[in-house]
Amino acid sequence: AAQTLVAEMMSRGFGIARDEKTAAFWYEQASKGGDAVAMFKYALLLMEGKVVKRDKTLADDYMRRAAEAGNAEAEFNWAQILVSQTPGPAGLLAALPFYEKSAEKGVADAQYAVSQIYFNVKDIPQEKKARAREWLTRSAKAGFDTAQVDLGVWLVNGTGGERNLEEGFRWLLGAAQRGNVIAQNKVAHLYIQALGTRPDPVEAAKWYVLSRRAGLKDPALEDFYLGIEEDQQKKAIEAANRFRPA
Repeated sequence: AAQTLVAEMMSRGFGIARDEKTAAFWYEQASKGGDAVAMFKYALLLMEGKVVKRDKTLADDYMRRAAEAGNAEAEFNWAQILVSQTPGPAGLLAALPFYEKSAEKGVADAQYAVSQIYFNVKDIPQEKKARAREWLTRSAKAGFDTAQVDLGVWLVNGTGGERNLEEGFRWLLGAAQRGNVIAQNKVAHLYIQALGTRPDPVEAAKWYVLSRRAGLKDPALEDFYLGIEEDQQKKAIEAANRFRPA
């Protein structure tokens, strides 16, 4: 643990001059001693190959050992490795126990992964499938933007639980205000269809303009935009020009 702490201090320059190479040495020593945090950090260094020589086999071994020792970030990363090694349902099922452990420890990316596996993989028990939206919600509340967008869509469509248009709109609007392009596109549609909010052609056009500027094409929204009044287009463009991500 002391070796790991020294490595952390050296790698970040906390109370001592930053020295990534010496930090790597201490991460290695602590990894050989079985420290879970060190094994995770040293595995990342071995994967990157910048400070130490790249060694994927050793990196994978340390990542697995760190995950088995209960490091939350290593559990998520080892699950990702298992999925990449075995694409498809078999890899997802093999990775699921590690995703679940990481999710329980509060890792938002893992919570999102659990929600997707629970909902989409065929051989998942029904009691777990019923918790897919719960995990998606936890990931969204933890600030994972993809989860926030998906949760908004699930709530609007009634996926994985009851339909709640107002709450779905709020999640999508929040993600849109933080600059998520997919959310901006979907919010435009919700304003047009008056789903979860009142109809507002200027707001709809504003969000469409923003998503279009980011490169997301949508013929239906383009038709809508061309069909509104010229002064509404002008107001929408002015609002889009004033927009700054929250």
